[in-house]
Amino acid sequence: MIVSLIILLILTLIGVSASKTVLLEEKMTFAARDAAVALQMAEMGARAAEAEISKMVTTTGFSATGAGGYYSEGSGPEDYTDTLTWGSANSQGTTVTVDGQEYRYRYFIEISGTASEDVNPGDINAGLGYGEDTGIGVIQVFRIVAMGEGLSTSTRRYITTHYGTRL
Repeated sequence: MIVSLIILLILTLIGVSASKTVLLEEKMTFAARDAAVALQMAEMGARAAEAEISKMVTTTGFSATGAGGYYSEGSGPEDYTDTLTWGSANSQGTTVTVDGQEYRYRYFIEISGTASEDVNPGDINAGLGYGEDTGIGVIQVFRIVAMGEGLSTSTRRYITTHYGTRL
């Protein structure tokens, strides 16, 4: 009977240890999925910003205060983790619903200047015609910073990209 109790105790310890391992692996899987969703939302925000830029004909709406998420050259926020950076007054964004779950992305656009004259315009993906090297005007370059949230609003991913087009 003592031997049976010892074997039962050992099996119980193995079972408890296995259940803790499964719970830990489940939490790790959720965190990885949450991070991947947040990154996908940030990518979606960057693509939305590029679409917004491609519709622009001038940069007159850009200012040092970033009204509407449009910052003049050198005036964009540096601290992406600050919640004030992602307010509705100084960034653009939307909520996307997939399978009943809401996800959010936001972005802001900052003028980065113009493409250097020593750069071959054909080497820059400019406008909707990637590799476009025809047309008039210089290539205006914009810095896009996008933030995506995952399943948990505390999970965020930030990406920065540059986009050039002729205005």
